[in-house]
Amino acid sequence: MRTARVALIGTLVLLVAGLGSTIEAKKKKDPMHVRDGVLDEIDLRVAAIERSIPVVIRTFPADKAELGTGEEGGKENRVEAAQSMQKLAPDLLKEALKKALAESGVFGALITDDGGTVPEGAVVIEGRFVLIDPGSRAKRYWVSFGAGKSGVGVAGTVKDSAGELLASFKHRKHSGIGVGGGDYIKFMSDDTKDVGKDIARFLTGWATGKDLSDD
Repeated sequence: MRTARVALIGTLVLLVAGLGSTIEAKKKKDPMHVRDGVLDEIDLRVAAIERSIPVVIRTFPADKAELGTGEEGGKENRVEAAQSMQKLAPDLLKEALKKALAESGVFGALITDDGGTVPEGAVVIEGRFVLIDPGSRAKRYWVSFGAGKSGVGVAGTVKDSAGELLASFKHRKHSGIGVGGGDYIKFMSDDTKDVGKDIARFLTGWATGKDLSDD
């Protein structure tokens, strides 16, 4: 009886392990719908975009982003920090994204004129901030281990020059460690720049055939 029970347990363990491997394999075999890779979520309509094409980077507005601990009614310093980042974040993201794309050397002209004409053959990157959360400096200082972490999140799209959707994406970055609990504006600024850099990694990886599931 005991031998049969041990054998049954062993079989169940193997089945669970096999199921996990199958799920992971399926996850990696779907290059058009990537989760927890270069970005948190990527849904592609085309397998790749061309190198050397112009890229138009639109401003991501932040006026309707969730502010987390910086919502009205919260602690004054957090509210002020969140409201300040609503004004700062759009330019920080755009500059970080443009710089990272320029350094990659993969694309052609990088255009940040929101009202300009989209060149033929270009792709347009646009979206919005969905989260600007200062977190809690006190929790970062006293608790640490990720407690009180700040967060910045965006949702965006990539379209061609005719307005056809090529891809959509979502991504968030968090900071949780800093001297004296860290400065709210600095943490959220760093998060915002990191989001821009990661979007650039996505675009360059997409254009050069890299595995977008590799974070």
